[in-house]
Amino acid sequence: MVYHRFAYSMPLRSGEESKLFKIRDGAAFSEITAPLTKMGHEYGQIIYNAPFNPKKDTELGREHFKFIAAGDLLVLSTRPPLDDARHGDKRQMLASCSHLEKQVFKECRKHLTICSRSHVQLAKKFGAKCEKADLVFHQNKSARLKYYKGPKDLRNVNVPKKDAINVVFFLRTRSIPQYGCGLLAAFGMGGWETLIWNRIIRTRFPEWVNRPAFIVAELDIGTIPARPVTLEFVDQVKARILLEHVIA
Repeated sequence: MVYHRFAYSMPLRSGEESKLFKIRDGAAFSEITAPLTKMGHEYGQIIYNAPFNPKKDTELGREHFKFIAAGDLLVLSTRPPLDDARHGDKRQMLASCSHLEKQVFKECRKHLTICSRSHVQLAKKFGAKCEKADLVFHQNKSARLKYYKGPKDLRNVNVPKKDAINVVFFLRTRSIPQYGCGLLAAFGMGGWETLIWNRIIRTRFPEWVNRPAFIVAELDIGTIPARPVTLEFVDQVKARILLEHVIA
């Protein structure tokens, strides 16, 4: 199997042009793909989702992605910006609006009704089984959980500031619409959360990368060491599975 990196741009300053080498979550990508490499899978291409500017850009069509075969795998180690444009969060990401991205989003929509930096809502059939189904996150200084609703909650449940709780997501599907290639996405709301989560998957659940499933987990990250040299501190992070849905 060949896997491709589905990459997004780093934040751009006003007037700055996007460049392929300025992409997010490279360390997280190396963590999540280590099990794939160990299993004998081969790296293919980087697919760059450059921010789309409707005033000067043309949307990339299906013809730009002919190299993707039905048995390939797209690997996304960044939160997909499904709803950033309409939420207007401070730390939003810009979509590429390509044909391929739209099909990736369609696949993600089967599991996430809302996905932006500040707000994630599980699709109804998953939310009914998860104690944290509608989630709002802090946007300043950290991406920890601010408050949430479960399937039986009528009001928001506040998360105390002393509780450094983060909710993270894993999605592995067999195929996306119109392409037939698989999708592997593992992400949190911020850079640290995403990196830590991908590290946990590599070291504790490497078999997940080949098993179609949708998983929601809660991380108690605590205090991240100042300027860590390695990711060994992640071994102490507690992870609790909130939802595990195996995709038949």
